[in-house]
Amino acid sequence: MRRPGTAIAMGALAALSTLSTVLSFALADDGPPTFDDPTSLLPPLPALATPAGLVLGFRAGSTFTGMLLLVLCAAMVATEYGQGTIRVIFMREPRRVSWLAGRMAAVTGLLAVALVGAFLLSAATAILMAQIRGVDTGQWWTAAAMRQVGKDYLNVLVATTFFAIAGTALGLLIRSTTTAVLVGVVWTFPLEHIIQNAWLDATSWLPGLVFTDIATGGNAVSGYRGPLLLGIGYAVAFAVAGATSLARRDVTA
Repeated sequence: MRRPGTAIAMGALAALSTLSTVLSFALADDGPPTFDDPTSLLPPLPALATPAGLVLGFRAGSTFTGMLLLVLCAAMVATEYGQGTIRVIFMREPRRVSWLAGRMAAVTGLLAVALVGAFLLSAATAILMAQIRGVDTGQWWTAAAMRQVGKDYLNVLVATTFFAIAGTALGLLIRSTTTAVLVGVVWTFPLEHIIQNAWLDATSWLPGLVFTDIATGGNAVSGYRGPLLLGIGYAVAFAVAGATSLARRDVTA
């Protein structure tokens, strides 16, 4: 947790949320709304004046923050094997699965705090961008807006936690930092979206897209409950696969 790379990654998480907020307002069409969904990632300016406008950028950047956490967790675990430190760890703590559970609890706690910081920076940026683009922020401070803030924060936290679990499992299974990072980036960014273009139902089944749907509150086809249940299933499967590999494989292999 004290490694410089971890601090840099948490800073990048906040930077991505801030950048996403800037782009959400900068790219919004200032013409009349062409659709009625104010929670869309890039709604027109009138929709940004709804209670969802304050958290739009934070939620829109969840895809990139999720991929960042997947890569970070994969690299952190694989590095333990590459540097040989995991052997020393298990000399002091032979209960491997307990160590893994504690590690994931620490990562989740750090992630929860980092997301609070990212949201605060995103919200401050949204207020500034609203003044620049002339967006009315009166509805941002209502009870409905606060409920939206809490809901979106929990959705992003759950989704990024699932990404972190998948990344940890990837590191435990592959054990090579370079390969684990490469597989994680290629799968979650270009490959899943290429498959999505060829297979319309990919959004409802591929893990990275499912986790993204959880972060953004669901989709028009599956709603929210479907992606959430499938995401939980994927997270459990990744956790079991990673824990089994850790418990049964020689750490020097």
